[in-house]
Parts: sequence; C-alpha cells; structure tokens
Amino acid sequence: MAVAASRWAGSGFLRCPFHVSWRTLAAIIVCTWSLAISGQVFGGESAPAILGVLAGEVTIIPPEGGDAKPVSNGMTVAVGTRVQTGKKSTALVTFLDGSTLTVQPESDVAIKQADIGKTRARVTVGVNVGTVWARIVKLVDPESSFSLQSNTATATVHDGLIGSRQEPDNTFTCWTRAGDLWVLEPTGRVRAILKPGQMETVKAGAPANPQAFFSNHSALRIETPVSVLPVILMPDRARMAGFTDPDTDVNQVFGSYTGLDGEGHRVVEVPAGVPGPFTLILQGEQDGPFLIRIGALYKGVPVDQHQVSGTLQRGARLAAQLTPQLEGMTNDAKTAKVSGVMIGPLESTNMQLPGKVRVSENPSTHPAPAAHRP
Repeated sequence: MAVAASRWAGSGFLRCPFHVSWRTLAAIIVCTWSLAISGQVFGGESAPAILGVLAGEVTIIPPEGGDAKPVSNGMTVAVGTRVQTGKKSTALVTFLDGSTLTVQPESDVAIKQADIGKTRARVTVGVNVGTVWARIVKLVDPESSFSLQSNTATATVHDGLIGSRQEPDNTFTCWTRAGDLWVLEPTGRVRAILKPGQMETVKAGAPANPQAFFSNHSALRIETPVSVLPVILMPDRARMAGFTDPDTDVNQVFGSYTGLDGEGHRVVEVPAGVPGPFTLILQGEQDGPFLIRIGALYKGVPVDQHQVSGTLQRGARLAAQLTPQLEGMTNDAKTAKVSGVMIGPLESTNMQLPGKVRVSENPSTHPAPAAHRP
C-alpha cells in the first residue's frame, strides 16, 4: 500500500513518528459511536433521543424533577429531561432523526420539544447555561426545524451546523457553519438571519450586529476524493468529525465542518488551537490511487498545505498523526496561531471502524467553505 507526501504551499513538509495504540483507539471510537439503547427511559413512554457520554461524568434531571442522576452511556431520554455536564465533561444527544447535539463542559440544557417523524421533525433545546453544538439532518418537510432557545432569543434552522452559548448574565450568542439561522426575539420578531460563517450576540439594549464566526482562530482541514472516507479524532480521544460511510457523517466537535465542496471532495475541518496530536483515519471506498490535501488555516486563510498520495483498497484503512505547529506560548486554544502542521506517516491499520450511524445523510446539502488553492 504505497503512500507518498509532498508540500504544495506553506512551510516545508515535516514528518513525525506515529505512536497510537489502535486497540485502545478502536475501543474509544466504538464506545463513542455505538450508543446502544438501554431499556430505561426517564419520563414515561416517549424516548426521542439517546444520551451518550463522550468525556467525564454527565448527570440528568428527569422531567418529573428531583435530584440529578448519573448517566449511563446509551440511555434513552424523554422530553423535559435536563442534561448537565461538569468542568471536563461532554455529552452527546442523538435524536431519532439522526440529528445530534454536543453538550460542551459546564453546561445545562433541557429537551423541550422532540416531535420526530419520517419526513418531519421539530426539536427545541433550551440552553440554560453553557455551550452546545448541533448537527441537524435535512428532512423532506420544509417545516422541519431545530431550535436552540434561551430567555432572550431563539436560534432556528431547517438543517445544518449550528451552535449557541448562554452566559450567566443572559447574553446569548449563536452561530452557523451550514444553513441559514433565524434569530428570533421572545415576541417572535426576526432579529437577524445569519448566513453560514456568521454569529450574532443578543444582549439587552444592543442592536443586531452579525459578525464572522470562528470557534478557534486556527483549524486543520482535510480534503479527500469521494472514494476515501476521512475521520479526524480529536486529541482528547473522545470526539470526532468525519465520514463513516458514503452517506453518513459524524460531527461531534464544536465549530467543526463536515461536507462536500463544490468540486465533490469530502471536507473535514476541525479547530486546532492545541498542539495535538490529532489522528487522521482514512478508509477506502474503492480500489485505486488517491490524492488528499491536508492544511492548516488561521482565521480561514491557509498558512500551510500539503498533498499526500497513495493507494487504498476498498475497506482498507490508513492512519496518521497530525500535529499543529503553534506560534509562541499560549494557553488560549481559541486565539492560538497555527503556522504549520506536522504529518506523520500514513500506516496501515486493522482497526475496525464502527458500524453505520445515522448521524447525518446527504452531506452535499451544504457546500464546504471555500479554501484558497494555489
């Protein structure tokens, strides 16, 4: 299985040794992606969502109230359930239509509505405090919607990649990476309609003022042909973004992007304000050669780009470590400036990727944000 790599923009091509226990990695991925439905349902008969623990300890308060209860991975939850995460905890809520909600650390959210059918879904999540990131599946009915709600505003989208943050002082910030996001005031008046790549902050007395959105100033971007399925595993070994089969993408990483660009390439872009390492996993969908692009971006502008070529057989997998090169010393992952990326050798692995997960279908619905190519 031949693999070659070269630099095609930015600083010189760098290599680093690849040291990952694939047995450990496989167990983590299977645990994350394979959320088995347990028999216990809090709050009655309706069970519109499955709750998974990506990191740390997560608790819930059932619809009838009472004390917070620890969560078991794969537990089903009902409308009215509150999900709470601690300082180093992350939860994943998977709704029955395949849409997902990643609940970031130190957050408290409530499932307020989850009316889900085969062609139509209406979901509302109340964000009491903290940050969430949602991947919403496109359904046939144009009246389908997914809403993130606070005391001061509601952010609603038909399908796409959106997020929001609720501060203790009632400041509500929302953003979109894919799909038009309608920001509504409590009266129902439209405050703003955000386009992909925009954010809006709702604060008492402040007018609407959409701005550019970057979850982190630095990012890693992977582009592959449709014959190759890319997945990026984050340094915490708990969250990932990418494609698990030709029609299914997983997006658990706040501020990330998964989709197809205008030329038909698969695109995965994740925040990269930490040294890593990130793990890139490639799976072949057909026999033959491939050419992929790996790049580092700062505020959306490429600063280092490489191309890697090789051959893959259908079902075979390759993996490599990606290590962002950050300028200066900083503990702020959001503002850290990336100047390049070290790419470890792509090595064959027998790691079994998890089975098909209906997280999102038809990723080509939202074209990938453009990246400059020389």
